[in-house]
Amino acid sequence: MRFERILTHRCTIVLTGQKIGETEYGKPIYGELPVEDVPCRAEQIKRRASVDQYGVDFITENILFVGPDQQTPSDAKIKDIRDLKNRPVLDGVYTVEKAQPIYSKVRLHHYEITLQKESDSDGQKES
Repeated sequence: MRFERILTHRCTIVLTGQKIGETEYGKPIYGELPVEDVPCRAEQIKRRASVDQYGVDFITENILFVGPDQQTPSDAKIKDIRDLKNRPVLDGVYTVEKAQPIYSKVRLHHYEITLQKESDSDGQKES
């Protein structure tokens, strides 16, 4: 099965520190550059953390899968993760906790990005 077929979500990747223009004196202006409608797939993975007298603690990680042509820098932000019918899959703004390239036998197959929630969809920071 082709990997692109499982990328059933779309997201916006905001690249920070990108040159977005120049001043009237020729100096570069840096800011955020959004890349919209990026094919991806968001998954929530539950990992068992610990067992004690109070029960079992689970950690839920949000993983984003993107194609091999979508390298994501560690300072990027990911938002607006939606399905193909434009319904939200994960609300809020996420930062890249870890981006890991996954290789097939001979070439780069895809990237797995572990997401860290930065803020809610209304811009409020997580506590």
